[in-house]
Amino acid sequence: MLAVLNTTPAVLVAIAVAGMMISASVFILFYHHRKHEELDQWVDFSFSRETLRTALMYYRFMAVSMLVFYVLFTISCLLLQAEGHQLFSDGTGPVHSGPIGASLFAIDLMLRGGFFDIMEHFNLGVSPISMNRGSIWFVLYAFIFRMFYAMALIKILISFVWIYGKIRMARQVLPTSGDQLRLFE
Repeated sequence: MLAVLNTTPAVLVAIAVAGMMISASVFILFYHHRKHEELDQWVDFSFSRETLRTALMYYRFMAVSMLVFYVLFTISCLLLQAEGHQLFSDGTGPVHSGPIGASLFAIDLMLRGGFFDIMEHFNLGVSPISMNRGSIWFVLYAFIFRMFYAMALIKILISFVWIYGKIRMARQVLPTSGDQLRLFE
């Protein structure tokens, strides 16, 4: 497959970015699960604004990695186009896209990763261009980018709702369990 791509620096950058997205996904899935369990235990013992602030800081890595991969994906698309790879299509044939078009394409993939079938079903999009389906390796690269966002957003949403729900439940139980809390004074 690499021989077909003519391993140029831009292709190597795209491969490296794809590898980093896969690594970050594995890291978020496994390491952050352990961090979520620690945060879950903190909530069991301390349900305050400080705990909520700690929970929000917990998501910083995912937010920063999402921003970094957006920028890297957009830059790698521009580098690939500069080398002559036809990545985008307007529905009738391959087109060349500038920085704004590539940025909008990446945002479109991010939204499709986050909102799944809603955007597909209603044919919604923010970019008039789509990926060139004739370039199978770019379709796979865009798929990795889209799935990174889908996995990270699902992880953030489920984790935040769980932690916020535990804080709310703990606050409701607080007035009835005052005697138990005095044991720790």
